[in-house]
Amino acid sequence: MYSVNREVLPFENGLEAWIYFESYGVPDIIVADVNLADLSGPELLGKVKGLDRNTVVILYSDVPEREAIVREAGADAFLAKPFGVSELFDLVQRFVVEDRSGS
Repeated sequence: MYSVNREVLPFENGLEAWIYFESYGVPDIIVADVNLADLSGPELLGKVKGLDRNTVVILYSDVPEREAIVREAGADAFLAKPFGVSELFDLVQRFVVEDRSGS
């Protein structure tokens, strides 16, 4: 297993995250709730992918039926709440570590 040291940037809402990304660039991976305040997860997804299509966006929700909607919007992955840390780590491993190493 590979360990990834990454800075984690928490934001209060989707708009705060977007303002940061516009100023400082988008990160390698974004994990966000579908129901973010001020700017929803799918709206944030569209804006981020408009800046950098390679940014991995994982959206999560307590409504599993939203998976089709977020995937259609361009999300790289969906997590249904509740989910475990291991499920999130597996996605980070797949999208960030393995994609970057060419595996």
